[in-house]
Amino acid sequence: MFGAFALLERSLRVDARALSPHLTRMGLLGAIYFSLCYSLTTSFMFGAPGLRFFQGIAYLDMTFMTLLGIGFFSTSITEEKEEDTLGLMLMAGISPLGIIAGKSGGRLWQSLLLIAVQYPFVLLAVTMGGVMHTQVWSVTVALFAYMVFLAGFGLLCSTLASRSQTASAWMVLGLLIYFVVPSFAATWAMSHATWIINQRGITPPPTLWWRLIEGIGDICVFHQMGKILSTGFHETAFSIQVITNALTGVFCVVLSWLFFGVATRSPTTEIVSRGLVTRSRLIPLFSAGRTWINPFVWKDFYFVSGGAGMLLIRIAYYGGLSLLALAIENKNDPNAMSWFGSIFLLFWVSVTIDAARVLSRSMQDEVRGQTLASLMMLPRSANGIVYSKFAGAMLGWLPDPVIGLIFMVVSPAMREGIEQMFNEQNGVDSIAVFAMLILYFALIPHFAAFFALYVRWGAVALAIGMTIGTYFVLMMGINICILVTGGMRPISTPSLLFAGVSVALLCICLACHIGLLLRVQALGAK
Repeated sequence: MFGAFALLERSLRVDARALSPHLTRMGLLGAIYFSLCYSLTTSFMFGAPGLRFFQGIAYLDMTFMTLLGIGFFSTSITEEKEEDTLGLMLMAGISPLGIIAGKSGGRLWQSLLLIAVQYPFVLLAVTMGGVMHTQVWSVTVALFAYMVFLAGFGLLCSTLASRSQTASAWMVLGLLIYFVVPSFAATWAMSHATWIINQRGITPPPTLWWRLIEGIGDICVFHQMGKILSTGFHETAFSIQVITNALTGVFCVVLSWLFFGVATRSPTTEIVSRGLVTRSRLIPLFSAGRTWINPFVWKDFYFVSGGAGMLLIRIAYYGGLSLLALAIENKNDPNAMSWFGSIFLLFWVSVTIDAARVLSRSMQDEVRGQTLASLMMLPRSANGIVYSKFAGAMLGWLPDPVIGLIFMVVSPAMREGIEQMFNEQNGVDSIAVFAMLILYFALIPHFAAFFALYVRWGAVALAIGMTIGTYFVLMMGINICILVTGGMRPISTPSLLFAGVSVALLCICLACHIGLLLRVQALGAK
């Protein structure tokens, strides 16, 4: 154990003296401030501004923590593998425990400070009304435990995987299981209890099987957050979710320590993964084949967006979601439309995040492979190179919006909603709102491509955070304009206001284009 935590001490000192962690915490407080202003400006339309402010902060924290875990903790060990420095650290006498503590301990401490720094400011929700101090404390403890779980699970994925992309994919799959299984367990338990009450008129007895199903449902932090933020919450802060998440995180750290020597024995041979593209031409569907006329489009289509293999996976995923939504839509269930809306939202969120992922990776692969300077030496303009790469990446992404448009045309509910929106008397307002939504969803891929040239990890997470922050700023500006003009009509807001927001979003997208091209030229000149 001698010197095991020397690397952890160094990482903490470096982070304490660096500017970026403090700016990140300041940015989080700025987001809380804008959320507070938004709650106050909309308090004339809704009651209990403290509760709405606290709910927004809680769910925003969980979303950011999830994205942070995927991009931050899952690269703690794999980045050393990709840079071939892990062997040097072991040769220097740093033990596996020291490497694990130094690479993940500092990141966990930074993440926990992001939660702790906002605690005094979130207490403002208690004075605003609708929230008790017990709820604030319970949410904070639940977020701490969830962060420990993300850190431990991300460290385990990073230890076992050979590349950062593989570790992130494993972590996404694990988090999907973490979210989906408890949600189905809680839904089944509630529906089964309701069925027994309706059939027999009695409450079902608390059997061992029943308690097990309820316990599985209580593991997820999103389910626990709904219980904490409900009216009349008086339970203890150390719930099943807190205990299981914290213990699972610690257990994953122990597993990472035990399997560290076996998992890091073979070095990474390639910095950039080929994905589903095989080197063998025996399977022509998954082979890159000969170079196209535009090599940049060919390269990014196969090695960034995944080629024909990922094309089929995207078609299967989005086609399955569309068929599921159509099947739910035809049912005579009162909850069918709510499920239909959730699937529709999941569909377009997945489309947006997939676009952000391929665009950010298109730039990040060149930065990590240190090939931008070589590309700038080719007899092509920087604009042509960048947009050719983007065209290749978006070519593999093309099935996502195509299937979405087909789904919107085939679905009777979507067709009826679109016809009603554009056939209303205030049709100009509907068109302005539609244009604003399209531009708003376009912010995430623009931000992701821009931040991919500045950060080593988390470009997509940072893009989502910036997009959500832009939403708060714009909505607060809309409400202030409504109050100033005296037209307190949030439903029939004038078209000029939405047109102004659309112009602002368009200017942000153009600024991302300009900043990206300037950054590419600057990196290529080094």
